[in-house]
Amino acid sequence: MPRLPLLAVTALVCASLLAHTVPAAAQPAPAAGPGRTRVGAFVTSLADISETQRRFDITFWVWLLSPGTIGTVNPAMTLEITNAATVERQYSVTAETPGGRTSQVKFRASVRARFDFRDFPFDHQRLRVNLEDAESDIHAVEFVPDVQAAGRGALSVSRDLDPQDWAIGRMALTTHTHREPTTYGDPSTTGYSEYSRVVIEIDIARRHSMRILVTLLLGTFMSLIVAFFAVLLPIQQSPPRYTLLSGAIFVCISNRLLVDSRLPGSSTLGLLDQMQLCAIVGLLALTGLSLLLTNLAEKRVTPARATQLSQRLAFTWIAVVFAVEVLLVLSRRTGA
Repeated sequence: MPRLPLLAVTALVCASLLAHTVPAAAQPAPAAGPGRTRVGAFVTSLADISETQRRFDITFWVWLLSPGTIGTVNPAMTLEITNAATVERQYSVTAETPGGRTSQVKFRASVRARFDFRDFPFDHQRLRVNLEDAESDIHAVEFVPDVQAAGRGALSVSRDLDPQDWAIGRMALTTHTHREPTTYGDPSTTGYSEYSRVVIEIDIARRHSMRILVTLLLGTFMSLIVAFFAVLLPIQQSPPRYTLLSGAIFVCISNRLLVDSRLPGSSTLGLLDQMQLCAIVGLLALTGLSLLLTNLAEKRVTPARATQLSQRLAFTWIAVVFAVEVLLVLSRRTGA
């Protein structure tokens, strides 16, 4: 009878040893997560920034550092620019490394842009390039910025990059999850699809803004000056006075058509719209007041007195109109 407790203790010790020595192969392995691919970009060319077509041309390299756990997925072969009008994949190089896979892809694309011209020509624009994997969703590939140990960011530009009439400002490469309300016909997915998106952002500011402003509105400014000198004429010289005033209005409207051909249509009034509207309203108001003075000269006041009032009106009018124009320009330059 004393041997029974000893046998029980021996059995418990053996069971404990077996539990610690048997490998855990029978336990299920944890599910593999998405392949976190580090991504960076180097912009070599930025040109043909078109206001009318709302597009810009860009040439850049993208490098991808994929881990070994990513398997057969190769983002370098399926990477796409989602907001591009046209894309040309010029080069693609992939090399296997001990830590995974390294790839470099060179793109040349014409990209659509959401330009805002309310402050034109003192405007600042933000250029965006969106990159996604066309085949693998967020569960297979997740992009993260490749921030190097030396502190250099994931996005850089060539020293030779100098877009015409533009100065380059802030640059950034960020990633986020992009969701679309579709499953693309995949029966294993319900509700929506999620993809990892890379966003390249480059801020640009327009150069030579005052020169562009004066060049585009030269006709408007000249029409204001012609109207000013027309009202300085004696009140008796009605034919040349109103010929010059009507010509000034015609030139101002023609200049408006010139500006419309430079910029695309917009539902809001920009700086040039406000300045030209101010000029047209001022010319119409000056013409109306000049007609009133002409009628007064025929009925109530002497021609000399009417001419004097007309000249005072001219100086007051030109000062008010140009003061409003200058205030409009300063408000947009301060806001920019």
